Amino acid sequence: MSKLLVALIAASFATVAGAQAGATAKEKQSTVKSVTESQAKETTGAATAEGAAKAKAMKGTAKALPDKAAKQAAVKSTTAAAVAADNPTGSPKVDKSLPKAVKPNLRDPAVQKEEAKKATQ
Repeated sequence: MSKLLVALIAASFATVAGAQAGATAKEKQSTVKSVTESQAKETTGAATAEGAAKAKAMKGTAKALPDKAAKQAAVKSTTAAAVAADNPTGSPKVDKSLPKAVKPNLRDPAVQKEEAKKATQ
């Protein structure tokens, strides 16, 4: 019986050791080779050369806004559109005829109760 237990324990150790052995030398070698090749492509300058060729091709194209006056006109039209969207009256100044929002007196107990009620809802 004890010989059987010893044999079972030895077999389980052998199984665990075999499972932990991992990849073979050829598998490791192929993994290292593939990683090395991919890193070599990134560092040899192929990507840099590709980016340089793209920049050279774009160098001859005309600019969207060639002079200062065109840039100023574009900025002016964009600003006017933004003002029109934010302020329907078209006035860049604040309309002072509108009343200011009334601030609640937070020291008043009734206001404190109302604020607490709003916070819990």
